[in-house]
Amino acid sequence: MAIFSVYVVNKAGGLIYQLDSYAPRAEAEKTFSYPLDLLLKLHDERVLVAFGQRDGIRVGHAVLAINGMDVNGRYTADGKEVLEYLGNPANYPVSIRFGRPRLTSNEKLMLASMFHSLFAIGSQLSPEQGSSGIEMLETDTFKLHCYQTLTGIKFVVLADPRQAGIDSLLRKIYEIYSDFALKNPFYSLEMPIRACRGKATVGWCSGTWTLFTQPSWTLGPSWCGCFVGGRRQPCWPHKSLQPPRRLCSNCSAWQWC
Repeated sequence: MAIFSVYVVNKAGGLIYQLDSYAPRAEAEKTFSYPLDLLLKLHDERVLVAFGQRDGIRVGHAVLAINGMDVNGRYTADGKEVLEYLGNPANYPVSIRFGRPRLTSNEKLMLASMFHSLFAIGSQLSPEQGSSGIEMLETDTFKLHCYQTLTGIKFVVLADPRQAGIDSLLRKIYEIYSDFALKNPFYSLEMPIRACRGKATVGWCSGTWTLFTQPSWTLGPSWCGCFVGGRRQPCWPHKSLQPPRRLCSNCSAWQWC
């Protein structure tokens, strides 16, 4: 069970914060000889598998790397077009890594705006006045949970279908937003939220949902540490530990960064 993503959408449908909090599923990598026995096509500036799924490679997977070098959309690391490179027999044998296409920043903005529109449509379709709109969407692989505040801010969480306690997590994120965004004198309403430097993750700590952030590498306590109960907690980086770890002041346990 896991929390996959968190979105915060303003009342106009703009994405003001997004967090991915999951490790992507295993990607498939295989060495091919010429000719390539997969049918590839170009779609939305990505090279996708159109036919020939096998060995963990599925239709819709994108080419993520060639010979260990990451692919940038439709181009290889040295600027060549992927389809042109794979069409040249001289480049074989070649090792290709496939996986789920990664969402770009523009796609995340578009999806947030699209959900805002669907939420409004759901409110209008309700036979009763004052409908809250879409609160949950369920698929076979994830559930989308949404909580809208009285001011129109939407907090959206994508989680495993079996994950419990999402309602409390949504309200906890709302508390954090109220305490650390709205009370910040330098924050402008409806504008994107710039989180503290470092990587953030959502986790269960000492019986409560906790938003951990990995602070920048400094000596002493960092006040961009984990959030517990809507309050900011100090997080002590320990430079002598490899790989680096952080001390959660809520449970007094070292967590891997």
